Amino acid sequence: MLDAQKLFRRSSRSKTQRDVLRSAKDKLRAKNLRDSKQAFLQQGLVDWHLASCEQKSNVNVHQHLIVKAVDENDDQHLDGAQDNLDVMTAPPQLKKPPFYAVVLFNDDYTPMEFVIEILQLYFALDLDRATEVMLTVHYRGKGVAGIYPRDIAETKAQQVNNYARSQGHPLLCQIEPQPE
Repeated sequence: MLDAQKLFRRSSRSKTQRDVLRSAKDKLRAKNLRDSKQAFLQQGLVDWHLASCEQKSNVNVHQHLIVKAVDENDDQHLDGAQDNLDVMTAPPQLKKPPFYAVVLFNDDYTPMEFVIEILQLYFALDLDRATEVMLTVHYRGKGVAGIYPRDIAETKAQQVNNYARSQGHPLLCQIEPQPE
């Protein structure tokens, strides 16, 4: 019983010691950050900050870019009387890239097993899904192996065509744009 109590006291002591060490490390990091920032400013370099501004009327919270430039010669600001220059950054206009379907076309010479192998190898389909796509290609004339952004779709189609030619099969694989 004494051994368990000693172990408990040791573990609780080591936990508090770890907390003290962590706070000491955090203080040291903060001091190093202040020192490096001070050295940065003393060299007269440009100091870039990202600071959030207050929410105004119907405007959402935006990020401001605050630029301070210090002249090396006389420690005057380059912009004269202005201490800070606020530049409102516009929210980025992002849209999804256009997607393309990688389509396999039916022919009378390529074996079904080879088409299943292609679908498993290049499109990571399991056996059931690969068989389903292969049967779609066989009965409907073409089937979608996957839908990807343009670069990936072109690469996969080229890989499939090259592999089919190297194995002596006339399998045709092309890409078709998908509607948005």
